[in-house]
Amino acid sequence: MGIVSFRFKKIRGDVGEPAIGELRITSSLPKIKDIAEKEVGIVGNKTKVLKINFEYKTIYEPIKAKIDIEGEILYTDEKQKEILKKWEKEKKIDERVSLPLLNYIFKRCAIQSIKIADDLQLPPPVRLPEFVKKEGQ
Repeated sequence: MGIVSFRFKKIRGDVGEPAIGELRITSSLPKIKDIAEKEVGIVGNKTKVLKINFEYKTIYEPIKAKIDIEGEILYTDEKQKEILKKWEKEKKIDERVSLPLLNYIFKRCAIQSIKIADDLQLPPPVRLPEFVKKEGQ
């Protein structure tokens, strides 16, 4: 049980205005926008899965540059009917399901946003490790 499929549906990057001074970079936490039931064919069998739509945003201020990512996960779980009912009623998901999903979305979107930022010649939205000279050497 778990993630059957992951795909990006929309990726958009805007370079904004020329940078003058210090940039503030904020990345949102992944946000689940909607959950619905979907029938798919897996290994020749029709089965129902949960289609989970999400979004992830990175904003660069004050230059108004941004990176927007939207996508979809197909997810299966033995309790997917309960997951769907809770979503439809409260727009919430139990932590047992949400934590691994959000971590997976965050990882995939952070990697993608680093690539987009590089293509747009923007600083990476996630601090990357750097080599530094040790003092006394």
